[in-house]
Formats: sequence, structure tokens, C-alpha cells
Amino acid sequence: MAILPDLPDLPTDLFLMVTSYLHSIDIVRCRIVSKSWHKEFTDESFLRDILLREDGKAQDVRAVFELEVQHMVGGPFEDDFGLFKDAWRYTFDRVLARKQALKSGRPWFVTKRALCGDLMSLMDKHADIGDFHVPVYPWVRYYRTAAQRRNVHACVQLEEHVPTDLLETDWTYDSGLLVYPDMIEIGAYVLLDIEQDTLTIVPFDIKHRIVRRIRLKYNLLIFEWAEKEPYHRLNELEEVHRHYVTAYDVQSSKDSLPWLSQWKIKFRSEWKLHYLGFPLSAQDCWFSDHSMTHYAVYIWQTNRSAWGENEPIESLLIWDISQPSSYGLSDDHTSGSQTSAGPRLVKKLSYHDLDFLQIRQRDTPFLRKIALDGSACVYFFEEGSDRERGSHVGHGYEAGRRNPRDKVWERIVGIPVLGPGPSWEDRLGRETTFANEWQHTYSKSPDSLTPMKATCWRYEGMGSGIRNQVVPDESAGIKYSVVQRTVGFPEIWVSCDSDSWSTEIGLQNIQWRWKQIAGDDRYLIIQSTQELHILHFDHGIGEMRKRGRPFLGTAF
Repeated sequence: MAILPDLPDLPTDLFLMVTSYLHSIDIVRCRIVSKSWHKEFTDESFLRDILLREDGKAQDVRAVFELEVQHMVGGPFEDDFGLFKDAWRYTFDRVLARKQALKSGRPWFVTKRALCGDLMSLMDKHADIGDFHVPVYPWVRYYRTAAQRRNVHACVQLEEHVPTDLLETDWTYDSGLLVYPDMIEIGAYVLLDIEQDTLTIVPFDIKHRIVRRIRLKYNLLIFEWAEKEPYHRLNELEEVHRHYVTAYDVQSSKDSLPWLSQWKIKFRSEWKLHYLGFPLSAQDCWFSDHSMTHYAVYIWQTNRSAWGENEPIESLLIWDISQPSSYGLSDDHTSGSQTSAGPRLVKKLSYHDLDFLQIRQRDTPFLRKIALDGSACVYFFEEGSDRERGSHVGHGYEAGRRNPRDKVWERIVGIPVLGPGPSWEDRLGRETTFANEWQHTYSKSPDSLTPMKATCWRYEGMGSGIRNQVVPDESAGIKYSVVQRTVGFPEIWVSCDSDSWSTEIGLQNIQWRWKQIAGDDRYLIIQSTQELHILHFDHGIGEMRKRGRPFLGTAF
């Protein structure tokens, strides 16, 4: 009787053909069969091909691949400090462990970062800071849901109001970097490299300033802030504060020692958000976004005219911020020392221009956000539902913005930053909230390669629930969703569309507030009353060593 060859003894092409049907977790399990199996299933080139095929967009996979190209070697190697040995095996195990943690909805561990504490103790320690954060208020919109609650005597039909948008935070996260206010120990904003566990102080003077919004993207940190003292009284109830935007470059410091901070934060430029300013109230709001070279802001202001004009004042401003300038505009109110270098306004659209482009919001706005892309185009994201209520809710029938039969809809309009150019539009609607089919009721584009597609993301796949926020990580193919059902508290789900799985994340004893979340496939950041909770789905060896915790997942 012929003896069948063992799997590792097969020719390479047959071995690769058989193992292509295995899931990643099965490859790990095959290592414990025998020594020969362990050798084959930990082979660097074998694991390298699997990672590049299945997880080639993952951040750590791309980092190892770039390091391999730099060293021009295909096998084991180590960096200048000897931290990488068997890099592809280590990366494979790390990516797999992260996937397993995400699928189970259970992080490996949770770390905390204290924020401000209570206001009284903050003012005692930093009397010149006080209440330093007043967020930009969202639209007054909420969803009306019907919920049946039974008691002993009757079935009561109640209406529950779910906020459309979560409150903005005084911290920001991007690609493993967390910027937050450490007012208990330092009294300033700090940048935390979560993986390296190092802090860098942000050189933003928070004294006598009120932060309205903070955003980190493309290694560019943006503060939108107001002077604490008003400079003008608008009426008996409102005072106007000057508003500015300050930008910082977050640069990697590769020559730094490994136990020191790997980041430098350098001032790039500063400019006025609005030439007059705003009151610190919910009557005025703005939406903004930035790229490495441009900054865009849409401003919506209540009309306070004494002549009976009711239409809000709207405008879209786009700045070129590619040129750095050391000039601090907030320190020179006369602008007498301003130089030609630095930010410059490249496009300004009035409400007439917005009306022509069919994106004027008027007194019943539909705008959810604006976004800039790398091709110098700004996008307006609008949405609506017949279940929305609130003082900032409209119907959207005018100018063809919505099909009257649609129960829920989303519309995206793209506008070129420079030059007249053609506008781009995509609209999606559904005639019933619980239908399975969405219809692109209208779409126009200069070519077939449309840059963005409307998704109606609030309802898709949610049944009777809605999403308040979605945080996607396109490189890893996963996304976090804040979901509100008809009854109960909001939930946070993680899902992967390519593998068709979704799991609710167990928050355990975290008293999560109704504020925005942030994260990627490695970390999820949630804010409680006085702390930031960092949920670690990545089991980095350095983190485990620091905490002295063994890795309790699948044995590798």
C-alpha cells in the first residue's frame, strides 16, 4: 500500500494550491502538527505572499514591505535597533490576532487617558485656562422612532427622539496618533503615539483661547479656535469673538532615540476663519475639512438683519495653505506685519453661487459634512429622511434635490477648487425605509469614473435601527458604526463588508457619552465623562511587555 506524501513534502505548486483554501487561522493551527509542518507554515516567503494577497493594504503590512524594499532582501532582517526578526511571520501573527479580536468584538486590553477632570479643580490649577472648549454645535435634528413598552396594565406607544449627529470632541485621532488635552498634569494639548506610548507637547497656547474644533489628517493638525474675550457686542444677548485657524505639521523624527518621542510638531501658518467672527452659540455653525495643501469651510449664519431679512447668510471659502508662514495673525489684529507668504484665499462662493450649484441650504439645511480630496475638489454630503424632526429639518423637494417618493435619501455634489470646471453629482434614494433595493435616482458626471458614490449609510443593513456615525478604515476593510435601535442605549458595532461579518463591541464598564468615536483596525477611542478609553485590538509585543500580560489568544 502506497504511503501518501505528507503535505510539506508536496511540490511547491501543489502545496500552494492546497493551502490557498485554508483560512489564516487554519495556517496557524497547522503549525502544531509536527516539526516539518511548523517549518513550512512559518516560512517567511509563504506568509509574505499570503499577507500581500489578503491584507496588502494593511498599514503594518505596507510598512514591512517598504522596509524590505529598502533593505533589498527577501528573507529575515532586522532594523537598526534589532527590533525586527522574522518580520513577515511576526506581521502575519499580529494581523491575524487583530482580526480575531475584531471579529469577537473584544479588545486585548484597554488603556485610559485622563482629560480635564472637573471644571473647578481645573480652574484651581490653571486659572488662566478655565473652560477652554466650546464645540461647533450641530444642526437641531433628530430621528423620531416609535417604541412599544409593555407594563402590567397596557401596551404604551411612545416616541423616542434619537439625535442625528453626535457631539464633537476636544480630541482627534489619525493613524495611531491621538491629540488630546492633558489638563491635569501638563495643562496643554499633547500628541500620543499609541504604539510607542510616547507624548509630545503641542505648541498651541491654550491660554485665553476657546477651542471650537480640532482635526488631524495627513499629518496636518488643525485648530479652529476663538479668543476668550469678545471684541464686539452683536445685540443685548450675543457677543462676537474673533475666530482663527492654526495649522501644525506633524513630522516624523527618525533620528530620535527609540525611547524618546518620534514626532516633531511645527507651526505652519495661521489665518482668520471668518473676517468678523461668531458668537459662541448654536445660531451659527460651519463645516470644514482640509488636505495637505487646501482648507475649505462652509459657513452658515443666522440672519440678524434689522430689516426683516430671514434667509441665513451662507458662503464657501477655500484657502491654499501649502506655503508655510511664521506670521501669527492672532497676535497682530492690525495685520500690519503680514507677509505675502502663507495662506491665501483662492475661492469664495456667495449664497448666489451656492444657489446656482444647487447646494444652498437656506433655513432647512440637509448638509451633513464637506470633504476635500487630493484632486482639489470639495464635496457636499447632503441627506434627509421623512423620520427627521427638529428646527433644522427640510423636505428638499426644491431644485430637484429629492424625489418626493423617497423616504430616505443622500446626495453628493462635487465642486472643483480651482477653475470653473463641471460640477459632479450623485443622488441615492429609497421609497421605503425597510426596502432592500436602493436606486440611484439621478447621477451626472463628466466621465464614468465617479469619485464618490452616495450610500444612504444611516439605514443600510440596520433594520429598524439607524447609524449616528461611521468610522471606516478602508485599508483594513473594516468600519465602526454607532447604532441606535428603537429602544435602549446606542451600540458600537465593527463590521467587515468583504468577509460579511459584524460584531457588537462590548463596552464593559465604560460609561460612553453621546460623543463622536474614532479609530482604525488597531485602536478604537471612546470618551467617557472624564477619560479617554483606548481599546487595543492590536496585541503589539511592546505593549504586552510593558504591561507584563501574556498573550491569551490562539497559540502561534
